Amino acid sequence: MTRAVVFSGGGDYVDPWHPFAETSAIAADVLRADGFDVDIVDRVDALARVLPGADLLVVNAGGGPEPHPLDPLLASALDGLRGGLLVLHVAATLLPEDDGWEARLGGRWVRGTTMHPERGPMELRAVVADSMTEGIDPLRTSDEAYSWLRVGDGVRVLYVQEHGGQPHPVVWTIDRDGVRAAYDALGHDAEAYDAPAVRELLRRLARWAAVR
Repeated sequence: MTRAVVFSGGGDYVDPWHPFAETSAIAADVLRADGFDVDIVDRVDALARVLPGADLLVVNAGGGPEPHPLDPLLASALDGLRGGLLVLHVAATLLPEDDGWEARLGGRWVRGTTMHPERGPMELRAVVADSMTEGIDPLRTSDEAYSWLRVGDGVRVLYVQEHGGQPHPVVWTIDRDGVRAAYDALGHDAEAYDAPAVRELLRRLARWAAVR
């Protein structure tokens, strides 16, 4: 059975804006319905124990406005990841001083540049036509429309949203020498997962990232 670990905010990493335990439980349910064996942990020491041998790490935690005191320990734990990576929503803010995290993810939230308008109805438009996007274009939900994320070279953008008269990448994948990572900016709260298309996109990204 394919094994996944969900690293959730709410323990060592917490912020006042996101119900991490709730959204991590939803993500885990989506993966279990797709045949994954899933562990959820919210402490860095627990992550370090359960991550070795995992086929997929899902990160659903926030970095807050400043570097976190546990960032060096988290970075060390992530160094042990040999499987795929799926990063959700505000986890693009994590490890702001770690260039390796940004390289693995393919981009990040840049403090002072990246933003989102007030949470509400939004639509994502697919910019590729393949098995990852088939049947879910456009994707409509109620969430935060992340804008001006920094996206690196080698990234394959799947979906964009329009803000300020221009498209903004919000879902992408990256495959470097068989090491796969995906980013999905959706998932602020449980309501964001009410749309079946949001759950289906999560399932597809997880299944893609877990292949090695």
